[in-house]
Amino acid sequence: MLQAVATVPFQPIPETTQGHVDRLVGSKVGELDVGERVAEGRFGTLYQARRREAGKDVTLEVLRTGLKGDDKEVKAVNAIKFAGIAEVVDFGELPDGRRYRVMERLEGESLDQRVTRGDRLSPTEVVQVLGLVAEVLQAAHAWALPHGSLGASSVFVFNGAVKLIDFGLAKQRPTVEGDLQALGVLGFTLLTGQELGERAPPPVGSGIPDGLDRLLRELLEKRVKDATAARRAFARVSTVSDEPTSTPPASVVAAVVPARPRQSRTLVVAALALLLVGGGVAALVLWRSAGVETAAPGDDEALTLDEALALDPDEPPEPEASPAQPDPHPARTKAERRTHVVPSAGALMTEITRLESRYRQLRLGDDADQALNVLNKQRLRLTGTPSERDRKDVARQLAGWRRSYLRR
Repeated sequence: MLQAVATVPFQPIPETTQGHVDRLVGSKVGELDVGERVAEGRFGTLYQARRREAGKDVTLEVLRTGLKGDDKEVKAVNAIKFAGIAEVVDFGELPDGRRYRVMERLEGESLDQRVTRGDRLSPTEVVQVLGLVAEVLQAAHAWALPHGSLGASSVFVFNGAVKLIDFGLAKQRPTVEGDLQALGVLGFTLLTGQELGERAPPPVGSGIPDGLDRLLRELLEKRVKDATAARRAFARVSTVSDEPTSTPPASVVAAVVPARPRQSRTLVVAALALLLVGGGVAALVLWRSAGVETAAPGDDEALTLDEALALDPDEPPEPEASPAQPDPHPARTKAERRTHVVPSAGALMTEITRLESRYRQLRLGDDADQALNVLNKQRLRLTGTPSERDRKDVARQLAGWRRSYLRR
């Protein structure tokens, strides 16, 4: 079970392995009393600490020299209030110029610590951990806030739960695609005990179950398009055996490549033949009976803005029905499902402007910067020529934004 990953509280780094005297240990940083150094991460050093006035234990992360971090990005991430994201409660700068962050008290250990000591995870544990990480990414991506620097040192595991740290430290603009690729890299790192880095992933048949191996390679090749698909894919292989199998489970392929309605080749060929001889009406009937649907005129504007903004941000995409499966929405016709699409980018831009104006009028105080920053990110997603999928996602995020910030 996942509990085997880390079932002990944060432990100090043994003095014999520290290599130098850490002058921060036992010192005061702002209102913090700094305790033991507990971890060396990719981006900085973590310490146990205590806030004197509040009497509360926290974790202090001192960033490496030259790293500043995006404080506004972190505040926006905090606004999500998702359990799998470590809350950052303060920022600051040391006299030597290094930046620091004060986070909620972390427990357990980072995956990097486990890899460093050579304690590899089993395939079952990897599936469980990465599934949880994908769930956190799904929550962050829903607010257009990719991590950008996901790695073994950014994931802490304790008692069957994960916490992600180090949001806002990416040197380049973070992307959803980059996060998903990093998830695949992390999977191979945990399975092999070695950083993938610039090296190619281990060869097929190297002892990794085929289904898991295939999914990780799909992530590396950027063939998994969003964190929701990744989370579902890991859920479907959660019962994978720790032994390699001969062929990848069909569930893994289905999780990455959406299923298409099966069509009758005979009916399709007959439809084409009738079209050639001018039997357009009969061909159209056969074409529809073969499972090929045509888009209704004006589909792009068929869903009103209010309907789009009423969508639940956590609502999963509708599965496509096949002849072998019952209709998942029997109360709705195919025509109704076909026209259930999002409004135009222009309509969404207008709604963002309206929400900004309304929010400023309410003067809701401390959350203002984070709230307006999230709205601005949605505006950026609509620049250029956004796809239908992008516009639908923005509509969902605006619905969630209204519930979070307008208390609806």
